[in-house]
Amino acid sequence: MGKDVGPPEAAAKKAAPALRSFASVFMHADAADVALMVLGLVGAMGDGLSTPVMLLITSRIFNDLGNGPDLLQEFSSKIDENARNLLFLALANWVMAFLEGYCWARTAERQASRMRERYLRAVLRQDVEYFDLKVGSTSEVITSVSNDSLVVQDVLSEKVPNFVMNCSMFLGSYAVGFALLWHLTLVALPSVLLLIIPGFMYGRILIGLARRIREQYTRPGAIAEQAVSSVRTVYSFVAERSTMARFSAALEESARLGVKQGLAKGVAIGSNGITFTIWAFNVWYGSRLVMYHGYKGGTVFAVSAAIVVGGLALGSGLSNVKYFSEASSAAERVQEVIRRVPKIDSESNAGEELANVAGEVEFKNVEFCYPSRPETPIFVSFNLRVPAGRTVALVGGSGSGKSTVIALLERFYDPSAGEVSLDGVDIRRLRLKWLRAQMGLVSQEPALFATSIRENILFGKEDATEEEVVAAAKAANAHNFISQLPQGYDTQIPTTSKFYCAQTCRGAPIIRTSGDSSL
Repeated sequence: MGKDVGPPEAAAKKAAPALRSFASVFMHADAADVALMVLGLVGAMGDGLSTPVMLLITSRIFNDLGNGPDLLQEFSSKIDENARNLLFLALANWVMAFLEGYCWARTAERQASRMRERYLRAVLRQDVEYFDLKVGSTSEVITSVSNDSLVVQDVLSEKVPNFVMNCSMFLGSYAVGFALLWHLTLVALPSVLLLIIPGFMYGRILIGLARRIREQYTRPGAIAEQAVSSVRTVYSFVAERSTMARFSAALEESARLGVKQGLAKGVAIGSNGITFTIWAFNVWYGSRLVMYHGYKGGTVFAVSAAIVVGGLALGSGLSNVKYFSEASSAAERVQEVIRRVPKIDSESNAGEELANVAGEVEFKNVEFCYPSRPETPIFVSFNLRVPAGRTVALVGGSGSGKSTVIALLERFYDPSAGEVSLDGVDIRRLRLKWLRAQMGLVSQEPALFATSIRENILFGKEDATEEEVVAAAKAANAHNFISQLPQGYDTQIPTTSKFYCAQTCRGAPIIRTSGDSSL
């Protein structure tokens, strides 16, 4: 017989994955980060409790002031004692607030930096199949590196301490209220639901709308960027009016969200009037306690303030829950990439290394289709043998498989059948980094990194001599135009540029692709 799962058990099962998911936000913390978070947690709790303690001291001061100086010396000593307590509280609050701000901001920066580093390392570890299937474009990788890590960093640096601080303020305020005047606190307890509204609307609805407005502004920004960057094309097609029409249409959604944001802001600010209503009720009921039960006015005032402040703090704290879920999702996406082990692992040190490389390449009955197009075979029983030291040109129409030959030889992919061998050894048995170090590739539109031409060439072999750098450039037919540049090999590339790039490859031949043929 199956056992029915009751509501408490079902809720516990749902809460467990949520807690595990939120724990992924802290996956990149080390021992120092744990210490910083503990100190930050203590600081946030102390910062939140400072307000209730201040109200507790204030109640005593107001009561003493209300009673008047029956005995001048005793009255003066009480006031001095309470004033010293407030000074000590101010110092303690400064220390707690410093710990809260510094420790959480510091650990957030450390963890986010470590997350970005691990994520980028994991992305660079992935095989080409991952980018074909999982990533639509490089912008998704950049978005995950920046946006997802920023979401986690923002939660760690601001939202978590703010949540802890506000929850501590809520619990401390109502603890002080029950300790000083439980009758009034118990009667006013339902007003917490009304006090949540202003802080909740401020923290969740307004900020959510502001985020959507920022996202919507990317559309008209993209249209303007395209028009300005391709202004000659816009002029040639007399497309100024149509571009402005598209730009204006893209702004309509932002304007609509702006109106909605204004309405929500007005309702949120207007909802603050609830606090005055609750104050009025507390004063009315508190006056009855003073008149008929002998309670003091300072206590009634402090408890009334604690009720209002605690309720507003709870509403402000609960508004952060939404960001916890967003940070959990972002952290899970990053962790999914970090945990993924690719089929062709460039970080693996497993495999053989040939003592001498002659350079004979052979394709034996190779069958292959791209992972993104499994129904379209590229090679069926493909055979090719290239003797060492020979130059071979692969000529064919677009899509005939010329670049695929190079992709299989570089082991960007593995064939579904057959084998690709180097000097008679299946390249799947060779260590991947060693294999790729034995060859160089100059694509039809290669990219140069934002550094000097010499350093771009040295990416293939960091310890190459000047003679090897020049030899690699000559082999790629790039030496002549590089020499004609004002600074030669020291010419700085301002940004990622599409020029023919030579890379030193430890003396191995350079594979060059151009046009409809691969050489």
